[in-house]
Amino acid sequence: MGRFHGLIGIVLILGIAFLFSNNRSKINYRLVFSGIALQVLIGILVFKVPPVTWFFQQVGHAMGKLEAFARQGAAFVYGGIGVSQPPTGTIADYASGGFVFAFNVTATIILVCVLVAVLYHFGIMQRIVAVIARAMNIIMRVSGAEALSNVASAFVGQVEAQVMIRPYLSSMTKSELLASMSGSLACIAGGILVVYANMGFQAGMDIAPFLITASLMAAPGALVISKIVFPETEESVTMGRVKMEVKSNYTNVIDAISHGAGDGFKIAMNVIAMLIGFIALIALLDWCLIHIGHIFNPHFDLSLDWIFGKIFTPMAWAMGVPADDVSKVATLLGQKLTINEFVAFKSLTTHKIDVVSPKAVAIVTIAIAGFANFSSVGMQIGGIGELAPDRRSDLAKLGLKALLCGTLASYLSATIAGILLG
Repeated sequence: MGRFHGLIGIVLILGIAFLFSNNRSKINYRLVFSGIALQVLIGILVFKVPPVTWFFQQVGHAMGKLEAFARQGAAFVYGGIGVSQPPTGTIADYASGGFVFAFNVTATIILVCVLVAVLYHFGIMQRIVAVIARAMNIIMRVSGAEALSNVASAFVGQVEAQVMIRPYLSSMTKSELLASMSGSLACIAGGILVVYANMGFQAGMDIAPFLITASLMAAPGALVISKIVFPETEESVTMGRVKMEVKSNYTNVIDAISHGAGDGFKIAMNVIAMLIGFIALIALLDWCLIHIGHIFNPHFDLSLDWIFGKIFTPMAWAMGVPADDVSKVATLLGQKLTINEFVAFKSLTTHKIDVVSPKAVAIVTIAIAGFANFSSVGMQIGGIGELAPDRRSDLAKLGLKALLCGTLASYLSATIAGILLG
């Protein structure tokens, strides 16, 4: 079927969402179709309009520069361990230095968090988010609160995005709450996006344009899926209006830099701890599974990757992944959902799971570029629950629905991109 094979995936993804809908008669099909149209428009602009394509290529190159700048800070702290030392004691091009994940990746996260904090302090971040959210509010006719949180999730972390709508959390409808949670799980924060882009650069893979596309398409995609799964039946207090508090919480720019660096460090240490824990646990489980497999066949090496490859194969095939890469992409989809996206990107960019076709690389990059995994659900319930304690029970009830919606939203974006790329 070639290019339009992905239409099967779109039907499958929307069909799964429809199957899990709690009120099929109330689904707003205008919202659904306008959201999908917005995703298609974003994809066309990024992939098919040369000036826009060129712009996002330049953004991707800028991400590489950020990693080079972060190396200079890492070089001062870690010396010759994490990056190459300048041979003459002068400033050198650290982009050509060695790569140690714990040092280089965490340095990039800290730098990006500092930049986001500075932009937030000057009100630039809030204004960008408000403008995009207002456009989405007009096109899709969603409420201001859910539009703001979904758009904000493309720039900041999944809990930080909810801080921007904190005044509305207690009064949000359950449908709005699910849409906000789904958007945060489908999107990927700017700091982490830069990290994945640079992991790709280290492996000679230019996946930055696909990551940016995933981030842009995730917000309308999450709203489409969540509004099918949980249609709006209540009256929203922010329907038809988008209002954001622009005031900074920082005393001055130095305070913003300090808080940004501190927040970045916490995120970086959490990433390191999470990866050590999960990868070690995977090694343990694989050891157990191999021995179980050998009971039945001495030559059968059963593993989590093998299991994921079988379970997610139908979805990978329906999304339009070329036949030779279907099982590999399926494995990465499984890693992302059940473990986390860091492990999936590590497998992709280190060629542990070697996806060959450019189209398959594009589809899987967009499909796994999101926070939708089981551990993130716990983070959301805990984090948003602290912002709005009275909604904790609702958050717990909606947690798995949000995971489903965030996952399907990423798959929808990836499938549309696959169709456009041919």
